[in-house]
Formats: sequence, C-alpha cells, structure tokens
Amino acid sequence: MSEFEVFYRAMASRDPRFDGRFVVAVTSTGVYCRPSCPSRTPQRRNTRFFTLPAAAEAAGFRACRRCRPDVQPTSPEWNVRGDLVGRALRLIAGGGVDDEGVAGLARRLAVSERHLHRQLVAEVGVGPQMLAISRRARVARMLIESTALPMSDVAFAAGYASVRQFNHGMRAAFGCPPSELRNTGSTGSANGDLVLRLRYRPPLAWQALLKSLATRALSGIEVVSGRCYRRAMRLPHGSGVVTAEFDGPSEVTIRLVLADLRDVTAAVARCREIFDLDADPLMIGDDLGSDPVIGPLVQLQPGLRVPGCADGFELAVRAVSGHQAALVSQFGEPLREPMFGLTHTFPSPETLAEADLAIPQAETIRALAKAVCTGELSLDRGADREESVAILLALPGIEPWTATHIAMHALGDPDVFPHTDPELLAVARQHGISDSPGELQRYAERWRPWRSYAAMHLLA
Repeated sequence: MSEFEVFYRAMASRDPRFDGRFVVAVTSTGVYCRPSCPSRTPQRRNTRFFTLPAAAEAAGFRACRRCRPDVQPTSPEWNVRGDLVGRALRLIAGGGVDDEGVAGLARRLAVSERHLHRQLVAEVGVGPQMLAISRRARVARMLIESTALPMSDVAFAAGYASVRQFNHGMRAAFGCPPSELRNTGSTGSANGDLVLRLRYRPPLAWQALLKSLATRALSGIEVVSGRCYRRAMRLPHGSGVVTAEFDGPSEVTIRLVLADLRDVTAAVARCREIFDLDADPLMIGDDLGSDPVIGPLVQLQPGLRVPGCADGFELAVRAVSGHQAALVSQFGEPLREPMFGLTHTFPSPETLAEADLAIPQAETIRALAKAVCTGELSLDRGADREESVAILLALPGIEPWTATHIAMHALGDPDVFPHTDPELLAVARQHGISDSPGELQRYAERWRPWRSYAAMHLLA
C-alpha cells in the first residue's frame, strides 16, 4: 500500500489519534485540515498530505477554521527523536530562529545552513525559515484569540519584524486579516498579563504530575496548590511568572506575567516541556500496556507523563545538590513584584560559576556552571543527548544515575533508565525484579523505546 493510500484511509476513518501526525490539504478549497475534520472527505485527486502545517502553508494552503489544525500538537515523533531534525524542530518551536537566525541555529547544531535546510526539507517538506514563519503565525493567532493586546504588540511578541510583515503573514496562513481572528471576549492587558490555552493529547494524569512537581518544589521558585502549578522563570528578555491550571479534558490554561512580551514563545515552549504536553499517551500505553510489570501500572494511571523543567541548568544543579533553598535566597534574582509566594528566579550559570558556595557540592556546581557558560555543555531540548550525558559524566561529582535523571527531565529523552537510582532499585525489588543494577538494566530493555515512562510508572 502506498503512503498516500495509508494517509487517505487514516483520514477517511476520522480517527483523532492521527491528528498532529499529518495534515490534509484540499486543492479545490485551498484549505488544510486535521485528519479528523468533520468536513466531507475530499476526492483523491484533490488531496495532498503534509507532515507539518508549515509545509502545507508553504505550498499555499491556509488552516481550516472549522477543525483548527494549527492548534493541535504536532507529531510526537519529533519530540521523541534525538537526531538533527528532531533537535532542530524543538529549537525552532522555542523561537531559536527568531533569536539567532538560521545561521545561529545551524551553529547550535554544528552543521552548515545548507545541510540543515536539506535535511529538514527531506524529512518534513520545508526549511527552517518557513518553519519559523509558521510558528510566528500560530503564536500570533493564539495571542489574538486569547488576549486583548493591541495588534502591534501581538506582532512583535510573536516574533514579526514589522506590523506589515505580521499582516501579510496572517493573511497567508489563515486567509484573513488579523482583526477577523479576534474574539470579543478576549482578556488580558498590555502589561504582559496573558491567559492562553495549551492543547495536549488526552489522557493526562495531572494529579500524578502535580504530585511529582510538588515533591520537588523549591521554595521561592515554585508553588503547587490544588489543580494549579506556579513558578518563576528566567527568560531570554527578562523574568516571568506562570500559573498553570488543569481545568479541561484536553487543554491546560496558563496565565503569564512577563517582563517582556517577546518572551511569550519561550514561556509557552517551557510550559509544554514542564508538563510533557507533546507526548502521545495512547501510543506509549499501547507499547507498555502488555508488559506484566508496567502494564497494570499503565492501567492504574493512564496518561502518566515525564515532568520536564523550565531551565535545564536549574534542574541539573538541583539533581546534584538536592533542595538548596539557600542558593535561591543568596544568589537568585529577586522578582520585581513577588506574587503567590514566588520571590526569585533561579541563579544563572554565570552567577554560580564564580559564587562562593558553602555546600559539599560546590566544586561540582561550579564545574557544571562553567561548562554551560562556555557553551561546552547544553542542557535544553535541542541538545545532543548522548554528547551532553558524556560531558556530564566527565564533570567531578556527577554520578551515572544523576546524568540519567538530567537526560530524562531536562533533555527530554524518552528512553533512558536510571538503573542505579537507589529508589528505583528498591521499587524494582517490590515488583519481583532483581535489585542488581546490571540485572535491572537488562530487564528494562523490554521497555524500549519508553524506558523513561516505565521508570515514572514504577516510581509513581
């Protein structure tokens, strides 16, 4: 069966599980849709399929106003993959092209611009510049529909260089001027207080997710209460405070207070990473559900996620030193306006690289900070996972299970297993698995490629 026929049958089934894996473009209408769009099934001769919405937009199609394919999480394949294309897509989604340009993105990935463009076109059908343009349009539409910000503020917050470029980009992506997308019930203000809704693939075990975050919450940085998670963030252009509330079956409401509206893309990307919103729980559950050990745990808590982080350096320092509230009070940057019990952002690598730390892990933290400052070590979702882990293990005081913990929660690797973690070894023994690290590591091979999720189910 040809790839076209596979996609066409998937579209004809209207199965929402295919949403985000590809989009359906109809040449007779000039519109692209989700596979589950309730519109009439187009004829084969009028149908084209694209891996990403950006590729459909580059081909001249605009997003369907009925099924809103532009707000659906994209294929989880790109969130899982650690190769060049996966890393590039995650960096672009976080605003990497807007901040550094295509040339800067290529340098981050240690390849030429030409090679990066060639690889992206081969895999997803469109180059980095068009992917960035598509991302800007989606962010702008989210701000237009969810806030009362002036259109000029929306344009620059989304990453456009001018209002004219903004108007042209919105017409190209959605077939109408920006003003037609505004919801009269939108809320928000021009001072950076935004209310947005982030979609995810259900189910999501939000109680377990918040419990995990609450267990590790750092005073002054994070607060967990009821259905809400709040934290302070250090962002590219200033600080920010996010409040996330789990109040819907397939979306989470976030409220952002930003010092600079240009940070909205980075803040949204970090929220998606903290809550693992781009995961596909049904696919993970199908793969792990038949296992005699993990299967019952998946049934008990379907939709369990691997919590991410707002700052990979922060997570690494906390993994090394534990709950060091003193680091926050002594070296953190105070918020201009403390709120909800949040008072500081976590200390920067530049600060801790030279700080006089009176704790046993001082040498390790300074070495970690210096490696980040010099660019030797990257601890974000765009990092080369194997290279970053190797650099971590070469630093003084970094144990293998600590490096694996960082790979799981900072780098977003779905297939690592901290087989030397004392807590996990104890849990394995309770489930009748050997508590020998070597034996546990071999046993965990059956849980590939979702060993990180298997570890979360064992520890939940």
